[in-house]
Amino acid sequence: MGWTGTLRLMARVLFWLSAAVIGWVYAGYPVAAAISGRWRPFRLRTDGPGPAVVTVGIAIHDEAKEIESRVANVLEQDLDAELEIIVASDGSTDGSDEIVERLGAADPRVHLLRLSRGGQTASQNALVAEASGDVIVLTDAETRFEPGCLRALVRPFADRRVGCTTGVLEWRNRSDSRTTRHEGFYWRYEQAVRSAETRAGWLTAVTGALLAVRRDLVEAVPTHSSFDHIVPLQVRAAGKVVLAVPEARATDRVVSRLRNQFHDRSRTATRGIGANLSMAGRLAPWRHPTAALAIWSHKLLRWGSPWAALAGTAAAARLVSKGQNAYAVPLAMSMALPVMAATEFVARRAGRRGTRLGSAALAATVVNAAFLRGWINLVGRRRITIWHRQDWRAE
Repeated sequence: MGWTGTLRLMARVLFWLSAAVIGWVYAGYPVAAAISGRWRPFRLRTDGPGPAVVTVGIAIHDEAKEIESRVANVLEQDLDAELEIIVASDGSTDGSDEIVERLGAADPRVHLLRLSRGGQTASQNALVAEASGDVIVLTDAETRFEPGCLRALVRPFADRRVGCTTGVLEWRNRSDSRTTRHEGFYWRYEQAVRSAETRAGWLTAVTGALLAVRRDLVEAVPTHSSFDHIVPLQVRAAGKVVLAVPEARATDRVVSRLRNQFHDRSRTATRGIGANLSMAGRLAPWRHPTAALAIWSHKLLRWGSPWAALAGTAAAARLVSKGQNAYAVPLAMSMALPVMAATEFVARRAGRRGTRLGSAALAATVVNAAFLRGWINLVGRRRITIWHRQDWRAE
């Protein structure tokens, strides 16, 4: 085999390897989790004692418009345990602290933890150290628990095998724009995968605004990382299970602008990739096989799928240029996504009405571009500690 034949073979291998990665991440792994959940499901036991004290922790920075109604929403929850609410104020200067102090004077269950500016993760570390609850529920100022959410989120802890739970977060403004609606579609797909992982006992992914964990399982989280990425991995490393609870429902506001969605996703990817790589050694396949399978399939390979798509497209283009016309169809399909996305973007900039397909293509392109940016940030050792959307322009 000559040099040309060797290059052709390498291109074929690269194409099929890339296709296999993408197929496994978005179809093969969810199907495997679903099959495992049917064959050997994790069965929850709720006959043990639940937590005696539950701490709801809300880390904030300048949330004067939201914090009073947020605390009221938590206090309205029905719970078979003593409730403690800690608001960790990360250097707020807009009167948030005074509001929380007033709420605490009226209800001794509400406490203010005043901190100097250090970022969301630093605030949550301080919050965990201050908490007295057996179980800590972390949430955000803009999140709102639906009736029964907190009880449902905490109930599984009657099973000592459970170390962490998460719920279902729905978007209040899903219909605001086409981009927002397609963000909701991606989120529904993610919830379906988490449901399959829960039944199999494989879950390692949680929602940061709807996260409950046993306090004795939480280790200090590096400030450049985030609790929703590290904590479930700490729980799995301790031999406990992470569960998604469909009855624990809450609402939040999704960002609707493409620029903001890109920043949101790239920030999540940057911190998530680093967190999962940092825990990969503790969750090695020979120690925790299902956890390792989950973090590589659901997390790292999904974040890496845009690189696989780029490699597969380049390989297909090489093969077509050498007369391998069978690869023309996948090449055309891979090129169609950015073309439709660009067409939709130009239409929006010109004030014209786009199409549903173009909107979906644009949303998918933004998500995958954010994943690429996450890897670039990681390689460049860029650590993102901001956590407020108004900080994105300066960042």
